[in-house]
Amino acid sequence: SAAYFLQQHFGPQVQLDVYEATGVGGRLATVTVNKQQYESRGASIHALSLHMQDFVKILGLKHRREVAGKSAIFSGEHFVLEETDWYLLNLFRLWWHYGISFLRLQMWVEEVMEKFMRIYKYQAHGYAFSSLEELLRSLGGEAFVNMTQRSVAESLLEVGVTQRFVDDVIAAVLRSSYGQSVLVPAFAGAMSLAGAQGSTWAVEGGNKLVCSGLLKLTKANVISARVTGISLHSSEGRALYQVHYESTEGQGSAFYDMVVVTTPLHPSRSNFTFENFDPPISDFP
Repeated sequence: SAAYFLQQHFGPQVQLDVYEATGVGGRLATVTVNKQQYESRGASIHALSLHMQDFVKILGLKHRREVAGKSAIFSGEHFVLEETDWYLLNLFRLWWHYGISFLRLQMWVEEVMEKFMRIYKYQAHGYAFSSLEELLRSLGGEAFVNMTQRSVAESLLEVGVTQRFVDDVIAAVLRSSYGQSVLVPAFAGAMSLAGAQGSTWAVEGGNKLVCSGLLKLTKANVISARVTGISLHSSEGRALYQVHYESTEGQGSAFYDMVVVTTPLHPSRSNFTFENFDPPISDFP
């Protein structure tokens, strides 16, 4: 998507290199079981992911047909709650077991998503932020910043969701989607719970087709290599960025007018260095 937006901004004449150590698609990965491909990560896309909706239309891809299924809550010994074909009956059972906790949850998630959607207005007007904290504060004020510093369980209990609902339902959703507990930060938890409300979809053939399709559309040059560092240089009064990388053919480097880092800045994932930057970028956040 970064390659696509750069081309949209600078025009078709821009030359784009994309460094990828493994396979195109990042966390939109698939695994093959019995000659069938299954999405192992990033399997669901929220209906409010407007960029993904646009990409599917631009690339001529299709939404995957939903597979019918039902949900249930299992205590470890017996089923506490089972979904039926009757919508009103499902609501009654939720109310009987958990009171209005499911309504409080829905209201909380909708409030978070409504504020988060402001990001599209900022992007449409070309606004950018120098830090994640500034972005979060512009979307939802201090409440959004605090959601990165407290657990989803704390936030839900504060708005009136019961402990039983957190233990039975919220824990199950987070375990199945993120492999995490209810101690996950509230902001990440809200995004996960938004996807669990049924307003998700997927791409026919795999969500990773969006990534590979955008690279083909932009005619970007994909370089199979692992980036090891980025250094800043000056040439005739303008900044140049040197990207150092390792590939099967050895070490190399190349100069660019602009570099976009789209990988998590975490030692276990990226672990590359920044040189000659002022202020210095010495540690991963």
